Amino acid sequence: MSKKSISIVIPTFNGKELLAENIPFLLKALEFSKIDFEILLCDDASKDETLDFISSTYPTIKILKSEENKGFSPTINLGIFAAQKDLIFLLNNDVKLSETYFEEQFKYFKHSDTFGVMGKIIGTSGETQDTAKFPDYVGIKIKGSTNFELLEEQRDFWIPSFMLSGANTLVDRKKIQLLNGFDEIYAPFYWEDVDLSLRAWRLGWKCYYEANAICTHPTSSTIGKLFKKKDVNAIANRNKFIFHTIHLEKNKLFSYKLKLALKLLLFKKSFKKSYSLFKAKKSEIAKSQHDLFVLSQITGNLFSTEEVRNEILQKIAPFKIRKF
Repeated sequence: MSKKSISIVIPTFNGKELLAENIPFLLKALEFSKIDFEILLCDDASKDETLDFISSTYPTIKILKSEENKGFSPTINLGIFAAQKDLIFLLNNDVKLSETYFEEQFKYFKHSDTFGVMGKIIGTSGETQDTAKFPDYVGIKIKGSTNFELLEEQRDFWIPSFMLSGANTLVDRKKIQLLNGFDEIYAPFYWEDVDLSLRAWRLGWKCYYEANAICTHPTSSTIGKLFKKKDVNAIANRNKFIFHTIHLEKNKLFSYKLKLALKLLLFKKSFKKSYSLFKAKKSEIAKSQHDLFVLSQITGNLFSTEEVRNEILQKIAPFKIRKF
């Protein structure tokens, strides 16, 4: 099967050392697969020597620079909108690819309804961090972080994934550009990759997991180094509220909003801050909902979150799985 060309899009902030360590592994994987590619580095107003390093060491890498620090979605979108190749590979600057990383992923794009595929992420100590994502619920709340694996290898079965990680995902360029990239309502961080994946599923496109595409990712968190814990929690909860408001069905959304209102009565300061940040996004939430509806007129589909969940569950029902 012919291999498609790839635009590698790497968001970074003060990432000189990480890029110096990990770009060689990316180049080895690209060389191994013998594919046409371009690399776009999206810089989120770094203060270190990232740009000088890239310009002098890797002059063929295209640099897209933000003049102010905006967070993940606006930064990576710079590269998504500028990409020219058949596929876009979304890559964190702290991810180290195996040499054969791309080899097993091209097959998924022979089907026109494929949105994207992600590989297996392991930690530096060999522990599994991310695999296929299970469409889990806690009550009426959607979880995007539950992993699952098949207990026995199924050679011809394409494993669906509820979510594709923004750290190591290969996607169809035309589809992600039609989606207008990651929704910047979630900036600076969290829930944007769950949202992107679910929007794709709801429009009738498929997301997959390839267990033989392996990469390594350290367990340390860049976000934790840049933001206070209380601020991280406030933004994470705000984005969780936004995500559920956009994607829950009407009956579940009513119950969800009722529970949020009841929690407000407890007068927890941290919750009130998150809720206030969420309410300030009211007009942007309405726009995101409208944009999804407009796209559904193009694709001819707008499945509910429950329908997406049932589709994934039906596909994996014949197999024994391990959730973690």
